[in-house]
Order: sequence, then C-alpha cells, then structure tokens
Amino acid sequence: MYETTSNSCSNLFRGAARLGILLGSLDLSWYQITPYVSTFSDELNTYQELSLNNTGENMGVMTCGNGKDFAFRVAHYMETHGIDEERLRRFLVRAQFLEYRNLFFKVEIGSEGLVEFSYYFRRRSSLEVARAWLADTGVDIKELSLIEDCAQVLQKHSVHFLAAAECPNGQSLQKIYFSQREDGYAWKRVRIAGQLVGLTDDSWQTLVPHQDALSDRPLFFSLTFGDGHLIPGAKLDVGGVDFNTVGNLMKQTRCSQKAREQTQFLLELSEKKKFDYVGLKLYPNAPLTTKVYVYESSF
Repeated sequence: MYETTSNSCSNLFRGAARLGILLGSLDLSWYQITPYVSTFSDELNTYQELSLNNTGENMGVMTCGNGKDFAFRVAHYMETHGIDEERLRRFLVRAQFLEYRNLFFKVEIGSEGLVEFSYYFRRRSSLEVARAWLADTGVDIKELSLIEDCAQVLQKHSVHFLAAAECPNGQSLQKIYFSQREDGYAWKRVRIAGQLVGLTDDSWQTLVPHQDALSDRPLFFSLTFGDGHLIPGAKLDVGGVDFNTVGNLMKQTRCSQKAREQTQFLLELSEKKKFDYVGLKLYPNAPLTTKVYVYESSF
C-alpha cells in the first residue's frame, strides 16, 4: 500500500512520498489532503512541515509563501472548507496590513477529515500590533495588558508570530508567540511569565526530569485566546529535541504505545536524529501535552 501511495505522489512535490507514507501509517486518506497539495504544490517544494499530536492520530501539514496571490489562495481554500465570511475577511485584512509577507498556512487532518486551519505571520510585529490583533476579536483591555506584562518578563519588544486557528465548526483561536534569547536564562523567564497566565509550580513538574535535555535550545513562549479571553496556560516550542526525551515525556503523560511509535516513525521517516522542535502545552491542573514537528526548507 505504501509503495502505491509513494508512486502516486512522486510528481507532486519534493517530500510528497513521505507525506503519503505517513498518511498511510495513520490510516488517513490521501484524498483528504489532495486539495491542499494541489493548491500549494509550488510552496511545498520550498517549505514543508509535518506535525503529529500526542495521540498519534492528528497530523498537520504546513507550508509558507509571500504575496497577494498566495494569501488569496489560502482564503479560497479555507472558504471551500467551511470557514465563514467574517473570519475570511479578517484574515485578508490582516494579510494586507502585514504586506502579504512570511505567511505560513497549516491544515490539520484526523480520522474525521480536516479539523483545523492555522495561519501565522512571521513579521516581528510590535506589541501594539499584537494588541490590535487580539482586540479585533473582542479581547478586553485587562486581558490585552497580559501581552505587555509577558513581554516585559520575557524581555521582548516585539512578537515572533501572530497566528490564528480556524475550525469549520466555528471555533476561532488567536495566538501570540514570543521568541527567547539563548542566554541561559530563557527558562527562568518563561517560568515567571507562566505565573501571569495561570501556571503554578505543579504545572512544570512533568518537565523537571528533562530540564537538561530541553535547556540551551531555541525556545518560544505563546499564549492562546478564544472567545475574547485568554485560555489559561501557555505553549512552549523547543528546538532540536531527540525522541528519547519526547518518548519519555509521552510515557510520563500516559500516551499510548501506538502514539509513541507513530511519533518515532515520523522522525525516522524524516531521516533526522532530532525533531526540529517539540511543542509542550502546559495548563493549570491538567496534564502536559506534546506535539512534534519536522520540516524541510530550501530557504
């Protein structure tokens, strides 16, 4: 089955065979992702990213591009997959304001089909722009102040990504990402910032045994807002993490053996020794969740 899928993908874009094999291993249909591949094949030749959540069931595919044509293709794709006019208009206004540059677009697919569409602008935008991004979706002044509070602790005057996740069921999430200097103090800063968004010492306990493996690596701290309010907690994205660390974290948080095997398979399929980055979602009074990412780029 995998050989047939690989051959059918071979002329689409660099890495299509790998995508087909991963879909097959997850029992996901290639045809569910075909419209995305056909719409963004040129961009996928330049940048492609695969991600897998900690259930080993939902897979993400992301690419990036520049220009009005790319942004309008993103909008049309979302429109044909159930995203309403208000959210499409918001995306296009944002894209125009940010000059249609450094736009990343991801789809997430599960057994029920396409479940989420996410877009990210990597523009090093000011804190003022980040506030406007959130205010446009109804976040109030009190919660907007969290952006400045976190930025001060993280020693940042800009944000790395402005992002949104749109679901066909109507759910809409807004995300703000901060990068961190690799100066030996990044984890101390994100721990303090975590206190501002509801995390306690207990929230970090799962990570304590892995601190050495996760330290001194690229680190991002992000916040998520939905329905005009902060969703308590934060996400950390850590660069260059090996499977041993990720697998132990997944085992600690009671992920299934199958999910761990799928996670390892993604790394083997990418022919890399480490994941390009791992996402760690921390919540108050809830287990940590993981997500792994690998990418290829000709930038």
